[in-house]
Amino acid sequence: MRRIRLASSTKIVLSCIFLTLFLHAPAGAATRSKVPGDLIRIWIVGSPHTGELPPPVVPLELKQRTERLGYTIDVESFRASGFAATFRQALQDHTEPEILAFDNFGVIIGIQTRLGWFEGIDSDRQVASSLAMVHETMTSLQPRGWVMLMRSAVNYEAARALSMQPADCEASETIDPALLQAQEKAVSATRAYLNCDQSTLSEISDEARLLQQCMLPQSDTKVLSVKVCRVSGNDKLAFFSLTGGFSAETRDPNTIFRVRHGMDLGQHSILAVLRNQNGTWRLLAITHDPVNTWAPISLTTPNTFVNSLQHGEPSVITPQPGRPLTPDGIYPRPQRGQRFGDFIWEPSQSTDVIGQVVEFTWGKGTNWGLTRLFFLPARENKVSSGLLMSGGTQVWRVWTVSKSGDVAFSEQHSFVH
Repeated sequence: MRRIRLASSTKIVLSCIFLTLFLHAPAGAATRSKVPGDLIRIWIVGSPHTGELPPPVVPLELKQRTERLGYTIDVESFRASGFAATFRQALQDHTEPEILAFDNFGVIIGIQTRLGWFEGIDSDRQVASSLAMVHETMTSLQPRGWVMLMRSAVNYEAARALSMQPADCEASETIDPALLQAQEKAVSATRAYLNCDQSTLSEISDEARLLQQCMLPQSDTKVLSVKVCRVSGNDKLAFFSLTGGFSAETRDPNTIFRVRHGMDLGQHSILAVLRNQNGTWRLLAITHDPVNTWAPISLTTPNTFVNSLQHGEPSVITPQPGRPLTPDGIYPRPQRGQRFGDFIWEPSQSTDVIGQVVEFTWGKGTNWGLTRLFFLPARENKVSSGLLMSGGTQVWRVWTVSKSGDVAFSEQHSFVH
């Protein structure tokens, strides 16, 4: 275990005074010190695959945010081995941390690796209701893992205040006047998507929207703010990057993917695509999938072809759609020597095509769902199955986008994976 304390010089002096008083406490006094009201404790857990002890480091950005709120950080790091027992004892002593960071979900649910079996802290499924998943606002602490708050911790409210920063992003300075109405609709769609307002989503959705779902259908969500970050497109087709601050109380932690936390909070980045139909902007697709929204892992963005869209030019003819070649109901198998198979299609033969969007959806016909979009050049004809995730029955199709912003859709094909 490694530990570091981040505090101002004044707080260090006060801590020394407090420690002196504690050491001279009379017999029978409490065996552990009371946690100061301005202290946020962070425990960082290493990987059960490597067995390494992670460094007890807090990013400068997070440290500065903490200090601006008037709090101090105390950080400790632990190996995955034996951590469940350490955590269980902390719960009994009511000394559990406010913030828990880890890079493998086996820390929560348990996992078998080459190093052996690692017990999860929620092995008896009693801890889940006390866990709150933090989205995006503490990514700097654990870029490729998870950050959770312990709602039973002494200074949970302080950690929650740190997590609930206003929705933030680098906003566009200007916007094409033709897209102002679309922007209002995108903000409305994002707010409805975050708080699962199915009535509003249904009202503003394009009839061609493939997946009629929201972000956390199993939760009661409160949206705190929505901010537009980037806008692109023309008077027929528009793409919006937004971010929304929210908190959501899980109604049934085990409904979806055996969810093992009782709350979600922080912010979510959103990509929304809208289409203008007879003068009315409607939602064609919306997603919080990090492949489309989170820069460090984003595979493709609308920028691959959006700058080729013409503005104010009437379309001559709607483009011909692409044609899926991977048969309906088939999940492509890899060829010899390859790890993944490919979903393939015949691109449109129209001459004014400036790009394609390949849409994959998970959860069609269920109470959950997710959309993933791949933005590709006009003549591309495949997407690797290695870029997808498992999740039961899935549906995919190809959008063909013309330079005027008209969209033609291929047939929908489904598969199970």
